Amino acid sequence: MAELDVSEVITDPLFTSPVTLVKTGETYDEYGNPVWGDLMTSDLDAVVTSDMKTIERVPDALRRTGMILVRFMVDNAPENFRGVGYDAVIYRGRRFVVKDCADYSQFGRGFFRLICWPEDSNSAEPLI
Repeated sequence: MAELDVSEVITDPLFTSPVTLVKTGETYDEYGNPVWGDLMTSDLDAVVTSDMKTIERVPDALRRTGMILVRFMVDNAPENFRGVGYDAVIYRGRRFVVKDCADYSQFGRGFFRLICWPEDSNSAEPLI
């Protein structure tokens, strides 16, 4: 087991901000068509930082700005939340789509790190 334990920082109220984790899933409408929707939400405190990167794609000139990194303890994660599919984070009134979730359970008490993109710029096809 790795000896790095960041739990003191990740749980310190001086560094944390309130966020809402949104677990999404596929359901079906009255005609049997698949529809993605919010299945559950969970409020918790997390360390949220800016990614400080801008991604551009030409010729569309699509700019991805405002990416955030969200870190919270594994113990605080809602049951079955893994940051996959169309899961989201609501932070300061804006909704962000989880693009990557890393599980650092091997470090101290364990924590998750989510990379999130603003949902409003997610209307174009995803970048690779």
